[in-house]
Amino acid sequence: MHPLQKHLQDTQFKDLAGSHLAGTIALSDELINLGIGEFLASLRTPPAAAADPGKAARADGLNPAALLANLEVDQLRWRTEHGRSLLDVKLRLT
Repeated sequence: MHPLQKHLQDTQFKDLAGSHLAGTIALSDELINLGIGEFLASLRTPPAAAADPGKAARADGLNPAALLANLEVDQLRWRTEHGRSLLDVKLRLT
């Protein structure tokens, strides 16, 4: 893990407090299908066997839940344009 990533994770991303992010993310059909597949797989997993997402770290040691806990979403809008799926986001870190 990069030292900057480790520092941000160790401090629970508090150094980024007050930061704002706004943009548009183009979503590929493959990414959308992957998300749908993961959602459907989660429906087949018994709740007792499901991992606690707040404690789950990825193989690279990052814990996305730590960052997500500090996000305030101001806008999240799904749209399509010229046959592409787009996600408009505005968020801030607390």
